[in-house]
Amino acid sequence: MDDHRTAAAIGRATEAALVTVSGSGDLDLGCAPRLRRLLLTAVREAARGVVADLSAVTLCDSTIFSVLVDVHREARAGRVPFAITADRASVVRPLEILGLDALLPLYADLGAARAAVSRWPETRVS
Repeated sequence: MDDHRTAAAIGRATEAALVTVSGSGDLDLGCAPRLRRLLLTAVREAARGVVADLSAVTLCDSTIFSVLVDVHREARAGRVPFAITADRASVVRPLEILGLDALLPLYADLGAARAAVSRWPETRVS
């Protein structure tokens, strides 16, 4: 049996005080602490907005969904705009099944997520 896992990568970029934390590949328990640290650091630094870009994620396990919920809660408490970009079924479908698509500010592309964060509080972001 072949292992078809895609190597995970997580990075952070800042543009005009808007922080984008991007993930790619298979995100699971091993990636969760780094993802949580990068996202929460951005929220706690009171960035103008934070976007979790999961558009290149091929697999996402429940620990990553827990991170997203925790970051969403902290962002709301700190009044920091937060949005998530995801368009692959491997990420979006589990969010829908769990009902998290109704809770989390989910966008199909990075441009829409950045625009929503920039227009906060008029748009549905954290």
